[in-house]
Amino acid sequence: MRSTIQKQNSPPRRTSLITRYCLATVVLLELLGPLAGESRGDFILRDDEQLIVSSHHNQGVLFDRSRVSIVSGGSVTDLYAYNSSTVGISAGSVTYIYAWDSSAVNMSGGSVGALIANDSSAVAISGISSPLQSVGILNANDSSAVAISGGAVKELNASNYSTVDISGGSVGFDSSRVSLRTNNSSRVGISGGSVAFLVASDSSAVAISGGSITTLKAMPSSAVTFYGQNFRVAGGLAFDGERVLGTGTLSGEWIDGTRWVVNITYSNLTATILAIPESAHKPFCVKYHAMDFTGDCKVDFSDLAVFLTHWLDCNLEPPEACWE
Repeated sequence: MRSTIQKQNSPPRRTSLITRYCLATVVLLELLGPLAGESRGDFILRDDEQLIVSSHHNQGVLFDRSRVSIVSGGSVTDLYAYNSSTVGISAGSVTYIYAWDSSAVNMSGGSVGALIANDSSAVAISGISSPLQSVGILNANDSSAVAISGGAVKELNASNYSTVDISGGSVGFDSSRVSLRTNNSSRVGISGGSVAFLVASDSSAVAISGGSITTLKAMPSSAVTFYGQNFRVAGGLAFDGERVLGTGTLSGEWIDGTRWVVNITYSNLTATILAIPESAHKPFCVKYHAMDFTGDCKVDFSDLAVFLTHWLDCNLEPPEACWE
């Protein structure tokens, strides 16, 4: 089952901009009453405003390309980012972050309990791979993009055409628990770092050219491709050309000679696992673009055709709300 965040106090996803302003203002007024006279009140930023947070706040709301930086001593319980705003975390802590409307979250230190990225938002995590600098749960939805080059994420879920690029850091600490789950045509590229337990499902594609994956499950309609050399199988695995069939242990070397081993515990009949021998000069996909709907590592007219087939699709209830 996909992890769900129990915290449900974020504004609705399809709420209009005016309604979002009103909701944020009402929340702020309610909270400022008991906080009158205190120096640690909550904040709302608009119109390119910037704020450095070095003390505790219960809630913060960002609009219109505004920026907030969480530094040593700073903490926020609930943080909402809208309209291409930016959250920077170099130290301190945030319990919940909700990013919407192409907003960005850049984390080089500190800790986050849960981070929800929606509507083509971007998340970048760097720094030292340590439980002291970590994200508990990271959900990337609706064509959002995640880049991990350091730090630690306990659990990562990618869905709805989102992309994940892992070149360092760690995802998951326990190979008995799912740490990275891909859903709904999401794309993942792994060229470094470590993933404890990967589950690929729902027409998602994973390209692996480096790093380490301890455990792999390939669910229906998923595609997982290993790019390396000197592949070997053990247990119940077998090769059929470049395709890997069954369950068991797959091992090999990356292009730089680093050896790796992955335990494949499940492979659905509709899933595809490939082990493709690579030379240092043969191109391979290291990062899928969010708009690469066909999964060929390029954005071209074939992807535009897929996009146009869904143009003006709307799943709102009631239906008349789609065109308000």
